[in-house]
Amino acid sequence: MMKKILVPIDGSDISLRAMNFAIELGKHFASEIVVLNVDIPYDLSRIKPAVKDKDGNEIESARLTPLELAQREAGKSGYDKITFKKYVDIDPAEKICEVAETIDADLIVMGNRGMGVLAGFFLGSVSTKVSQSAHCPVTIVK
Repeated sequence: MMKKILVPIDGSDISLRAMNFAIELGKHFASEIVVLNVDIPYDLSRIKPAVKDKDGNEIESARLTPLELAQREAGKSGYDKITFKKYVDIDPAEKICEVAETIDADLIVMGNRGMGVLAGFFLGSVSTKVSQSAHCPVTIVK
């Protein structure tokens, strides 16, 4: 069965969609869901400029961290078997696989493309690396 599902998120819409998919799947199996954010130091593509509404007021959700966005989104589901973890590492794919093995994840659910444009350009797709290196099945959500 699927006792543990690991969900790497980066704050992108697709990663949050993957988390929601994992939550729905987790409800069927009463799985523990571990939401993981791997922050890459010095990735300037992740710096978000202030976003303002039509009245010139800053939109709060545009400044939330990926984990804060995930916690807000997960709270809407009402599912309570979710934990949130954050790591800082230069190779997100390697860290995701390491955490999956450490927690003995039965499945990794992740988005096919995230927000790390600069890292993706130089290092390749994180989802591709994870799917090739993980010790467990990987579901990639589009």
